[in-house]
This record gives sequence, structure tokens and C-alpha cells, in this order.
Amino acid sequence: MTRGIRMALAILLPVAVVAGISGIAATPPLKLVAEHAALARDEGTWEATVEIQTGPPGSKPESSKGVEIDRLCCGGLWLVKEYKSDPSKPPFEGHGIIGYDPARKRYVAVWVDSDLTTPMISEGTYDATSRTMTMRGSMSANGKELRWRDVEVWKDDDTRQSTTYRPGPDGKESPSMSITYTRQK
Repeated sequence: MTRGIRMALAILLPVAVVAGISGIAATPPLKLVAEHAALARDEGTWEATVEIQTGPPGSKPESSKGVEIDRLCCGGLWLVKEYKSDPSKPPFEGHGIIGYDPARKRYVAVWVDSDLTTPMISEGTYDATSRTMTMRGSMSANGKELRWRDVEVWKDDDTRQSTTYRPGPDGKESPSMSITYTRQK
């Protein structure tokens, strides 16, 4: 880097930082909307019982257990999910973040885990009457397009059931994974 470029950076960088800070300070703080309440309800520590359908529909699923810790961040705008499998099983961990986009009137989520090299991105809606969040997503993995639909139903304040549906070779959707979450007290 030439001396002239270093001097320009030394002068412009502090100006850019101050301008950025003053621009942030001038922006009114974001306000939570009613839809954020669906995120706040997840906050806590959850025991998870997982069943994954690895064979054809109707065959016995593989099962495992884990713990998910969900916490709000950024003033309640986002919910961070941290999942770890039962230590007696092969290690698995996953991390997700979900929020509500008022402009699009959709929930948006990103999930990464120890089995993926591509993030899973999904979006969807929440029906307060049935206490059901439905998210849809797609990604490219190993040269194939992977699509899914996640349906999470709150059975009561301390139990929620999440089912992932994926299209089969015939194009018909079937459950591929089911997770029952029970809140730790």
C-alpha cells in the first residue's frame, strides 16, 4: 500500500465511522410488532426428542435426543436457537435465527448445522388461532435442489411439535423429521 493511500485511509476512515455512527443515532429505534410475541414464547431451554425418517414412508424412524436453548436478542427482534445433540450419540449441533419482517409480513429464518455446508433459508407465517408456524424453504445441496415445509404447532405453553415435510420422488410431500420440544422447568 502506498503512503498516499495509507494517509487517505487514516483521514477518511475516522470520518466514515463518525458518519456511520451519527447516521445510526438519527434512525428512530425499531419497534416490536405483535408478530414478535410468537418468537418471545420460544425463549427458554427445551428437551428435544427427534425422529428422522431415513427409509421409505412407514418404516421405523431413527430417534435421538438433544437440548435447544432459545433466546431473544437485538431488543426482541430476533430469536437465536442453539441445538446440541445428546452427548451419547454422534455429535450434532445447529444454530438458527428467526425474526419477523414487517415490510414483507413474513417470518424469515436461517439455519446452519454440523451436517450442512449451505445455510437453510426459509420464510413463512404464524397462525395465532391454531398456534401454528409454517415455514417453507429451499437450498442447493450436493448439486440437488432440496425443498421443505416446516410446521410447528404449540400443543400447550410448554410443548411444541415440529414436523418437516419433503417431496418424495413422486413429488408428494411426506414427513421426513419430527421433533417434540418440552420446556425445561
